[in-house]
Amino acid sequence: MKYFLKLFLLLTCPVCISASEINQTTFAYWNKPDVEIYYISPDVIDENTQVIFVIHGNSRNAENYLSEWRPYIANKNVIVVAPKFTKESFRYFALLEMAQSSGKVNRDESEYINNSISLIFNFIKSKFSLNTQTYDMFGHSAGAQFIHRYMLLSDDKRISNAVIANAGWYTFISDAEFPYGIKNSPIKISNDHMRWYAASKVNLLIGSDDIGFKSLNTSKGAQIQGINRFERANNYFNTLIKEAEKNNYVLRWNFKVLDDIDHDYKKITPIAADILLQNIETI
Repeated sequence: MKYFLKLFLLLTCPVCISASEINQTTFAYWNKPDVEIYYISPDVIDENTQVIFVIHGNSRNAENYLSEWRPYIANKNVIVVAPKFTKESFRYFALLEMAQSSGKVNRDESEYINNSISLIFNFIKSKFSLNTQTYDMFGHSAGAQFIHRYMLLSDDKRISNAVIANAGWYTFISDAEFPYGIKNSPIKISNDHMRWYAASKVNLLIGSDDIGFKSLNTSKGAQIQGINRFERANNYFNTLIKEAEKNNYVLRWNFKVLDDIDHDYKKITPIAADILLQNIETI
C-alpha cells in the first residue's frame, strides 16, 4: 500500500520528487582538510544536467543555504552543490586563505584554496558522469567575497555566470595593497586574466538596507572602501568601470541595488535563483 501511495505522489505532485532531498558526501581529493559537500540532484541526470555552486557566508551554514534553493530547483535539470568550509580548517576561506581579515597576508601558498571549486567541480563531474564543461556560482556575504576573489585569483575559467551578493568588503582592482587591492598580490594577475575577469558574466547585488555594522570588517583598509556594505558595493562597481575604461577592458558585470533588502541570504536566494536558472531546462 505504501508503495502505491508513494508512486501516486510522484506521478501527481511534481514538488514531491526526491530532487528536494539534501545529500552529503566528502571531498578529500587534495592536500588540504576534507570538505563536506551538500547537494541536491534531479532524479535523472543526463547530458544536459548543469551545476550551480552555492557558497555560504561566515556562519558556515552550507546546508541551510542549500535548503533555500529547494522550491526553485524541484523541476530543474541541475545539481546544486554547497561546500562547507569550516572555521576550524578554513578560518579565512573568504580570502582563499591568502590573508586574514586584518589584512595580514599569508605567504604559505600550500594553504591557498584558489583551486578549490575547480577540483570540487571535477569531483562532481566524475561522480555523476556529467558532460557540462561550465558551472555557475552564488555567494552571499563572505560567500560573495569568496567568489569574486576566486574569479580574480584562480586560473579556472569555467564559470559561466556568477551572483555576488552583499559582500562585506572587496579586493579592489586598484593599487591598494592586497587583500584590499591587487598590489603585491600573492598570485600574479596577468592582463589577460583581468580582461577575462571584467568580461565575465557577473551579477553584483547589494541590498538597499544592508547598511548595518554587524560582522562588518572595520580594518583601516576596509573602511577606505566605504562605511558599510552598501557604499562598498557601489564603490567597487564604480572602480571596475573606471579601470575598464582606463585599460580598454570589456566590462560585462551587472550591478543592481535590491530595494528593501538587508543582509539576509534568504531574501537574496529567490533573486539569485531567477538569474542562474534562466537557461536551465525544466524536467
